Amino acid sequence: MTTTGAKTIAETLKKLGVKTVFGIVGIPIVEIAESCISNGIKFISFRNEQQASYAASLYGYMTNRPGVLLVVGGPGIINALSGIHNSNSNKWPLLVLAGSSGIHEINKAGGFQELDQVSLLKNGRFAKFAAQPDSVSSVSALITKAYLICNSGRPGTSYVDFRADIIQQEVDINDVSLRGIDEFDESSYMLVSQPDPRKLKNVIDVLKSAKSPLLIVGKGAANSYQEVREFVDIHKIPFLPTPMGKGIVPDSHSLNVSSGRSLALKNADVIILAGARLNWMLHFGEPPKFNKDVQLIQIDSDAEELAADPRCLKYGLNGDVGTTLKSISTLLDSKLVFPPISSSILASIEKNDTKRKQSETISSSSSSPLTHAQCLAVIRESMTAKYQHDAIFVSEGARTMDSSRLTFALSSPKQRIDAGTNGTMGIGIPYALTAKLTNPDKLVVCIQGDSAFGFSAMEVETLVRCRLPVLIVVLNNSGIYKGVAEPEQYVANGGDKVMPSTALSSKTRYDILAISLGAKGYFVENGNELSDVMEKALVDVLDHERVCLVNVIIDNSGTEVLSFGWMNSKPKL
Repeated sequence: MTTTGAKTIAETLKKLGVKTVFGIVGIPIVEIAESCISNGIKFISFRNEQQASYAASLYGYMTNRPGVLLVVGGPGIINALSGIHNSNSNKWPLLVLAGSSGIHEINKAGGFQELDQVSLLKNGRFAKFAAQPDSVSSVSALITKAYLICNSGRPGTSYVDFRADIIQQEVDINDVSLRGIDEFDESSYMLVSQPDPRKLKNVIDVLKSAKSPLLIVGKGAANSYQEVREFVDIHKIPFLPTPMGKGIVPDSHSLNVSSGRSLALKNADVIILAGARLNWMLHFGEPPKFNKDVQLIQIDSDAEELAADPRCLKYGLNGDVGTTLKSISTLLDSKLVFPPISSSILASIEKNDTKRKQSETISSSSSSPLTHAQCLAVIRESMTAKYQHDAIFVSEGARTMDSSRLTFALSSPKQRIDAGTNGTMGIGIPYALTAKLTNPDKLVVCIQGDSAFGFSAMEVETLVRCRLPVLIVVLNNSGIYKGVAEPEQYVANGGDKVMPSTALSSKTRYDILAISLGAKGYFVENGNELSDVMEKALVDVLDHERVCLVNVIIDNSGTEVLSFGWMNSKPKL
């Protein structure tokens, strides 16, 4: 009895517990995808390797198991580098499998899709592990090794390259040893680290003397949400979630200082970073955004992350977020309660909340397009408390992400997904697909700017084909950041002005595109219609299980300097 390399690959993945593979097929990997399907593994075929790689990368975050990506060699791998880099920057586990030129093409110029992919990913530091099996008998052991490595230590990417000959080769089944582990339990292979007790003692001393402490909660704490919540409740410490850290502690909690973010950061004398990094989203922890004398306590399972900033190394705790917070809490004693939120921060929270509510107010007599804030408020109000509680929000586009950060009050971890650490564009629909795939009973709402939608628009067809009902709302202001207020004045429309680089076509009918791809589409030009349309769209998605896109024309007449709220740089027009 014989087997093939393709069958061995699929059978190993099955033994490792892989349930879904993302990708696009072509020669020579079609046999691998078909073997996966024969083994009961779902194969989701995308329209572009970049989008498939984004979907696979998020799978690692949503499930805590490596996402698996299957692509062709050469240009397929190059396209997939976007998702590979995205996984690495977010510390998400990803296993990439690809085909490559046959053995008979080695040392011949111009082999089909020829590229030394192992060297590219290994020497380019895109992968923690990259290798190529030399025979079918070594395939299973190599895949198993790669699978475990990508989710250990600092999660990231592993790569296994399969020459066409290996994929297609037939061998005696007795010569193949499947090294995947029966009844594979991911958790039993994951190491949970704990910090040095001496470091913990120093941290406790610092915390006991804190006058204005702050806990910053990042997406890296999502799997430790129970311990984070307990720490906040026991010690009454004010907390600030990062955009994807929202919901780890419910936004409605009285100690949430998101609306007073700037003042809370500036006033804090001791900051605990739980699953968060001092990157661009936190202004690198530098003044004037941060107190120049702040003491930083960073908790991270990656020692290299702590060493990246000397200020974090002094009180850095190399350990699992949940385990470490429990240890801190035990040593602090449950009787220790931190000082309350200062009156100045409370005043700032009240002022900013009032300002946000005013920006959301819509005049009953106005028929003009809505602003970002107004549109998002209508979306929020259109979703009952039940919908919003059960929903997962995918947000993409600079203004859309920034504006939506405080619009939706979230109560669960991994309930908000956006461009993440790398600020990656193009993640909207592939992320929404993975969110729905891994949470089939939840409503998934993907809110995008029109520029952001363009990166992954064809994947609407993928959602339809895979029967994954998602609600997509495009906030369409005809541009990147914003379009132009009077398009008829520009050359493209018969005028005499040259359009700026940020402009897109005015009022593009993305709803019609969605309809042509099998989804339901709605066009909203008058803001007063949005509430009714949202009600219909929710019925389409939840009751009729259809993919639905709402194309909302929003205001682009503003003259303010353009900026992204969490960055210092301001692109100007």
